[in-house]
Amino acid sequence: MSLNLDARQRAMLQEMGHPLWWPESAAPAAAPVAEVAHPPAASAQVSEKKQPLAPNQSAPIAPESKADQPLAIPSGAEALFPAPAEPAPAPRPARTAAASSVAPAAPIAPAAQAMPEDFPRVRFALRAPVLLDLREAKLQTEPAPASSQPAWLVVAELPEGTPPQGKAGQLVINMLRAMRLTDAPVYWVPLARLAPGQDASQGDEGQEPPSHSIDALVQDTGAAMALVLGLPAARHLLGGEQPFSRLRQQVHQVGAGRLPAVVTYDPSHLLRVPKAKGETWADLCLALAHAGR
Repeated sequence: MSLNLDARQRAMLQEMGHPLWWPESAAPAAAPVAEVAHPPAASAQVSEKKQPLAPNQSAPIAPESKADQPLAIPSGAEALFPAPAEPAPAPRPARTAAASSVAPAAPIAPAAQAMPEDFPRVRFALRAPVLLDLREAKLQTEPAPASSQPAWLVVAELPEGTPPQGKAGQLVINMLRAMRLTDAPVYWVPLARLAPGQDASQGDEGQEPPSHSIDALVQDTGAAMALVLGLPAARHLLGGEQPFSRLRQQVHQVGAGRLPAVVTYDPSHLLRVPKAKGETWADLCLALAHAGR
């Protein structure tokens, strides 16, 4: 519908307070397009926004199925329709000079197994084996009863004495109990330090001479497996200068009879560094697997 107003009618509308915002000669309205495949160019949209509609003319309503679909922007109109700016990230609190100078704490690794300060000048010798009663946690003075399980040798330097003396000795008993060796003969073989000038065949005052031959120990006890606790015992039986970490997690052969032996931490070290108990248990499981238990 279009209105053709003459000069008199236009003057009356102005007096009544109705502004004349439509053109004098309204052009015929273009028929609305039912469906637009692509949005018009940016310049065409700007001109259409400025052109007013007739009073009784309503804008075409898009189909409901297309209402929620976003319109694609033509390739040449990116400058007129910029993408919404990404929200700026929240500012981080400023680090003080003291905080930035502090380096992150490194994970604490278990302390390495240490040798005596006077090593290698210090010499060691193997004393006679002592049978352990794991059920009663004491030394067994009688000969080992007949058992279908192979015997074990446990070689270590224990300053507190023979298990179960002291905290380290009690820890040895608990380790062997955890391995379920209560039904097998287990012999404790003390590793003794020799005084300067002392011969390995000479014992301390009031004690029997130490046995310094691993082959003699195997012959006396019939042992089929050995646990070597600590670096001093490993150096005495295996020799060499390999780091303690490389001696663990493998089965060694000691003596002329090639007795299988597994190296792990000594109980005194475990009392100082409890985190090493997990690695020790892995070594004990390796020994059990090799012994077929």
